Amino acid sequence: MSRTDGRSNKLRRRPTRTTPASIVGVVVLAVGIGLVWIMVLRLLNGRWPRFLGDVHEWLATLTWGSTSTLAISLAAIAVGLILLFCAWKPGQPNAIVLRVDGSGDAAGSTEFVMTRRSVARLAAGHADLVDGVDSVSATVRSRRITLSVKSQSEQRGQLAATVTDGVRQALQGVGLQPMPKITTTVHTQRL
Repeated sequence: MSRTDGRSNKLRRRPTRTTPASIVGVVVLAVGIGLVWIMVLRLLNGRWPRFLGDVHEWLATLTWGSTSTLAISLAAIAVGLILLFCAWKPGQPNAIVLRVDGSGDAAGSTEFVMTRRSVARLAAGHADLVDGVDSVSATVRSRRITLSVKSQSEQRGQLAATVTDGVRQALQGVGLQPMPKITTTVHTQRL
């Protein structure tokens, strides 16, 4: 993927937080609707709804300065701060930058990237070419590639080193910048 026009956005985007935000929004909305409904019933009937049972009696005994109220308040503040931190912390980029020699102008307006899924498929494809590998799966993070190799070979250490070297050479040939750390685990399977 590349883009060379003057309006180019970075191709290495961070994921959106729509799913967690939607889940939290629905939960908060449901709690709010439930509380409003309970308060309307209280105002209309002059008493708490029956389904609350002993909860309303416990709530009636609470004062602003009580230990229980402070503990509930601190727990709510902690949950709120955790949610804010999760919303502000950026996710892992969806792509890894490629270094292509001689591309772009002096301003560096051309950017080449590969998605993490593409890097995983490339790594798995090159690992599968190594003699002795029966099957391989790859997972890619922003700075790490983990290969899980299944083989009938008992020489797991030697096979892991060969697979790691082969994948590293393939990724260097593509020009990944920076080169992720490659970890290979070989599992011996018997027929």
